Amino acid sequence: MTHALARPKIRRGAALVAAAVAAALTLAGCSAPEENSGSAAAATDGVVIEHAHGETVIPEKPTRIVALGWMTPDIVAALGTNPVGIEEVWGADESGYQPWFEDFVTEEYGDTPEIIPFVEDGPNYEAIKELKPDLILSLYSGVTDIEYDRLSEIAPTIPYIEGPWNPGTWEGMTRTIGAAMSEDAKAEELIGETEDLITSLADEHPEFDDKTFVWGLTLNEGGTDLGVYLEYDPRVRITEALGFTSTSAMDSFLASAEGDNWYTGVSLEKLYDVPADLFAAWGGSAAEGTYTVENKVVSRWDPIANGSYVIYADDAEASAISAPTVLSLQYILPKYVDDLAAALQGKPTIAGK
Repeated sequence: MTHALARPKIRRGAALVAAAVAAALTLAGCSAPEENSGSAAAATDGVVIEHAHGETVIPEKPTRIVALGWMTPDIVAALGTNPVGIEEVWGADESGYQPWFEDFVTEEYGDTPEIIPFVEDGPNYEAIKELKPDLILSLYSGVTDIEYDRLSEIAPTIPYIEGPWNPGTWEGMTRTIGAAMSEDAKAEELIGETEDLITSLADEHPEFDDKTFVWGLTLNEGGTDLGVYLEYDPRVRITEALGFTSTSAMDSFLASAEGDNWYTGVSLEKLYDVPADLFAAWGGSAAEGTYTVENKVVSRWDPIANGSYVIYADDAEASAISAPTVLSLQYILPKYVDDLAAALQGKPTIAGK
């Protein structure tokens, strides 16, 4: 299994690279971009971004961007462009938009993007073409090589960088989209602001330090395994960034995972061998959360027995922490941190429908 995330290559002219990097480091006060960020060159033919299906040339700064899939619409909007079209994704409310995205674009731009109608077999090419995009972004997706070719006939397209449904880190994805939009410095600024938020929340809760946790899934009725996420999953990374420490059973989780999965399962028979001060999870409903904590085996596991658990069954909240962005983290982190703090005091949360 490959744990490291690939770094896309983004190229620009040398002078432009030096200026962009200097500006980014001055604004962000941090080191050079890392995983899934880009390297930049090509002054005369625009930005070139290498990805799983080849490379994409973006000849000039885009103004009409179609943002497909999760996460991408947030980043495009935060970087200064209201997408002309997006897809409805998990966590959207009745309006068809995720709440933090709708709030941001309504306040910032006074309007929401067009929602591209869903079709069964891949992207809705006709609807996308009608939007006349000059860039199509689909970094968190399963776009095939054939679909990539068809989208590229409409406009320059950037699919996933390493593999299908692998967005990399939220920081790396922000840098990649920032490079594609010629907004490298703004991307670094947004990353810095978000990291500052995480740090400030962690500083407000020193009780998180050295507390161990497991991030997982609720049980299905009759289930015999508890689903758990691995160390490179964004939910795990965010929780660690807040001061928590992953369970010492993480190595056994990694050993049992299949292929490139970001999750695995723990047999209920072995659950007591998984040490944790806290359990965080998401599920399809509040009833699933209740079913999980009342299971005769799970109920005796330390974090459940102590009331130290947080379970999200609200789609928007679960989506915000599962596919984090510079916008969704602003939305979810204050509540998430409050819920974690309460759980450590034996006040659990099961939130959702």
